[in-house]
Amino acid sequence: MNTDDHGKAQLSQFAVDLVIRLALLAAILYGSMLLLRPIAAILLWSIILAVAAFPLFMLMCRRLHLPQALAATLLAGLLLALLVVPAAMLGASAIETLDQYARQLTGTQALLPHPPEAIRNWPLVGQRIYDFWLDAANNVRALLRAHVSEIASLGRWIAGVAAGVVFELLQFAAAIVIAGVMLAHAHRLGDAARRVAERVAGPRGGHFLEIAGATIRNVSQGVIGIALLQAALLGVGMLVAGVPFAGAITFAALVLAILQIGPNLVMIPVIIWVWSAFPGTTAAIYTAYTVPLLLLDNVLRPIVMARGLQTPMVVIVAGVICGTIVGGLIGLFVGPVVLAVFYDLVVAWLAAGRPAPAADPATATEPFDVPRMEQGRSGKG
Repeated sequence: MNTDDHGKAQLSQFAVDLVIRLALLAAILYGSMLLLRPIAAILLWSIILAVAAFPLFMLMCRRLHLPQALAATLLAGLLLALLVVPAAMLGASAIETLDQYARQLTGTQALLPHPPEAIRNWPLVGQRIYDFWLDAANNVRALLRAHVSEIASLGRWIAGVAAGVVFELLQFAAAIVIAGVMLAHAHRLGDAARRVAERVAGPRGGHFLEIAGATIRNVSQGVIGIALLQAALLGVGMLVAGVPFAGAITFAALVLAILQIGPNLVMIPVIIWVWSAFPGTTAAIYTAYTVPLLLLDNVLRPIVMARGLQTPMVVIVAGVICGTIVGGLIGLFVGPVVLAVFYDLVVAWLAAGRPAPAADPATATEPFDVPRMEQGRSGKG
């Protein structure tokens, strides 16, 4: 066998070995993805929570001089309390309200109050709404018997939604526990993530990792934080004014604010109802308190989300909106991270292809300062 034939045989053997190794690697990756698929959402949420809570975790370690394990445990407990306590209060309020209405329905007490006379003055539909509400208030049992199938379908849909919410809350609680474990080993996990990023993207891998972390923190503060603040203030206003179902309306406003739809969808009907059910002075005070809160996110969110980022605000907002549409609540965080990294890649690619500016011969004789300094030193010698 001559040299050429021997080289071709070695090349063929190398190609076969490479294909087999790649196939085995692909099979291992595919099997790993299948195994992790049931908990992929929980793992992704735990990473998002750990990255978002990392500044608070470091603050607890430095200011309170706590060990990392203890600080992570306390922070995870605090997040669990913030999740479980409002959910339990909302569930207890819903059960109590349903039980109260069931007792009224089986008793002789009227289930619905009579409609306010001001509803008649509403344009186009005021009289119809008033008549329907009056009939329901006078004989709600007959109305329910006439729409048994529709009420049953609505009940099944509400039960399905409630089951889905409970399942999501359990997943979120598990993600908080895993995030606490990640925070306890934050430095080692951070170093490992940086090494992986640098292996994948080279020297700019660490920069991309910093962009991802900063984007997640800014989105969590600008979207989740402001939505919590806005919903809490709206809920306080409804409780003080005496609006019924204030807890459920507050929860709906929070969800709509997080999904970037805005709480106006549920709060504008509440304002209209307050004007029809309360005296003018009370309704005016409530409206003056609520309307600025409905605009709060439009003012604070761009300021918080753009803080400390070189990525333009329009890219972050587009990532938030498009990610929410494509991936739901997780897409709220993944979308802006992906677009921010993509924007930085495009900027780096354009900068790499741009020719360097020519030096002005009247002001500079050397392209760099270091050679000129070395020449000066050699001249002195």
